[in-house]
Amino acid sequence: MDIALVASGGRGVGLHTGVSGRGVFIRQSGSPGRYGVITLVLEPAPSQHGCSLSWEVAEDKIPVIFLDAVIDAITRVLAEQAFDGDYLSGCRIRVVDGAYNHVDSDENSYRMASALAMREALSAAGLYPCGACGTPPLTYDSRS
Repeated sequence: MDIALVASGGRGVGLHTGVSGRGVFIRQSGSPGRYGVITLVLEPAPSQHGCSLSWEVAEDKIPVIFLDAVIDAITRVLAEQAFDGDYLSGCRIRVVDGAYNHVDSDENSYRMASALAMREALSAAGLYPCGACGTPPLTYDSRS
């Protein structure tokens, strides 16, 4: 399933190479806990304007009911001040893996995990400064 993400802002900033990011948001110290794990791959797609999202993960890994939370988190990260008015252009964002807990997974957990994964991937591409906007650590697991 491919979804177009709206591009807005100043000038388009493109990817030069493929990068990946993994977001882990696990807090299982009480009931209910929070559990969301997602892996994103960003790859260049020079023939398109803006970005598209490709949902390639199996239903047993991440149920499609969390798709809206993933999209929300990605668009929020792309709108953060770290981009200084620019937007990501010519990019395909693939959701390729993740983990789900039938008791502790919820939309907010996937929203947080997706934001962490997107920031990690953009940092690996050199497009997102580490520590920008007071971001939390790229992995948050209360069990450790």
